[in-house]
Amino acid sequence: MPRSATSAPRPDVLLLIADGCAICPIVHKLLDQLDGAGKIGHYEVINIAQQPEKAAQYHVRSVPWFRIGELEFQGLHSAAELDYWVSHALSDTGIARYLTEELEAGHLVAVEQLIRKHPHWLRISLSIIADMAAPIQARIGLGAVFEGLQGDPLLQALVPELSELTRHADQRVRGDACYYLGLSNADAARPALTRCTGDPDPEVREIAREALASLPT
Repeated sequence: MPRSATSAPRPDVLLLIADGCAICPIVHKLLDQLDGAGKIGHYEVINIAQQPEKAAQYHVRSVPWFRIGELEFQGLHSAAELDYWVSHALSDTGIARYLTEELEAGHLVAVEQLIRKHPHWLRISLSIIADMAAPIQARIGLGAVFEGLQGDPLLQALVPELSELTRHADQRVRGDACYYLGLSNADAARPALTRCTGDPDPEVREIAREALASLPT
């Protein structure tokens, strides 16, 4: 039977506030309303003036800071934004949008840290590579994150998915996939890269050859 709206998974929410913060009461009230509407799982509010160790625990330097599911936010957000994130925080679609917005904003270090904390996000991020409508800043930012993961087991685990992207209809996606396969430093990337040396697009062929040459022998 289809899952009813009331039984759909609801994200846990953690909110950190502080005395004297002008924005904190606004975010607090909006999240309270979502909790009252039954859209939140476990809901916890912590005043870091009373529990300063919590700010250190979550590496929080300014408030309001809140976590919806695994997604982390700071500052003021509208009621519509909070409702969206509470409704989509547990979905791949929501995580992909979150990554896109963080990358577009240039938060590359934060994205890499979050991916290391939540390794399954890296696989979700492949949807950004395959989406030619994704903001160019997000695509470039994701490329920088992948470069920071060169040779990392996290990236090597994506070789099958990246190999599949080398068959994408858009040559730009195929080229990106070849480049990231080269960054994997994984011998398992060779078959897809070898195939792409015969790609119809000359730029893809060049990227594939360079990626193959970069793999450890």
